[in-house]
Amino acid sequence: MPRFDRPRASTIGTPVYHRRRRDWKDDRDLIEEVAASVNKLDGPYEYYDKGVFAFREKVKGYREVGYENNKNVFYLGIWLREKLSEMSRNQASYDLRVHTIPFPEDLEPAILKIENKTFNPAQNKNETLSLDTLFPDPHLRSFARERMQMLHHGDLIAYLSSLVLKEKESLLSNSASIMDLIHICEYKLSALKLEVRKRYSVGETDLWIPSLSLGVEIRNTWEKSDEISLIQTLSDTNFRLQSRHLVVVVPDDISDESFELLRAIERRQVIENLSIIRVGDFSEYVSKIQESEKVRS
Repeated sequence: MPRFDRPRASTIGTPVYHRRRRDWKDDRDLIEEVAASVNKLDGPYEYYDKGVFAFREKVKGYREVGYENNKNVFYLGIWLREKLSEMSRNQASYDLRVHTIPFPEDLEPAILKIENKTFNPAQNKNETLSLDTLFPDPHLRSFARERMQMLHHGDLIAYLSSLVLKEKESLLSNSASIMDLIHICEYKLSALKLEVRKRYSVGETDLWIPSLSLGVEIRNTWEKSDEISLIQTLSDTNFRLQSRHLVVVVPDDISDESFELLRAIERRQVIENLSIIRVGDFSEYVSKIQESEKVRS
């Protein structure tokens, strides 16, 4: 099989702490990464900008008192991730060494707003919940109204809370977690207007994208003992479907140790057209594959 230039986690991947918080260390690492860019001579930031100066002062204070158990660090981390999410939506990908975050002259109101949104969502009087706004589709709205009346005596908040609780409980099982990852990948592929075929066949990847000759295999956990079965599935997909690209997608919150063990298969080039990435980098991966296919044609 001919070699392809494959997008790798090491080239397209963004750190998990850019997208989600696992503990206080993720907040610290994100803030310090941004601070390194802010403080870099001849870097992308205007050194004497008032907002940039305010951020530097904040970081200086955090270093003095410590990051752990610091609620302001927690809220600033949320604010930074919101800005990174906006950047990702607006320009597909970003590089903190090049692209800048617009800092307000005073960060305190921004941090306070995040705190209020987190713990006092009811204070925002401009946001009102109604079945009409939540369920524009009339058939879905009618079903929701019936369930809400029957189960929660018309209490919309209680109904929504129960739905979230049920989803949380269902996602604790391995099979549900895999389905959740599959749905995320399907949604991202749909946003790119790509046809997706679900395989669910022994010896084939979970998803197949015909236009890209791309097979997508989902794994939500990883053990060394899983390697033989994974390689067999990928090899069989290559043989049966003549795939040009294969990717194994894992959760963002898989441990770094497990992720590196899994990526060892990619580095050994056991499967030459294989990439192994976290789900948060899936859109960027597919975009790179689309570009390579255009060049190929």
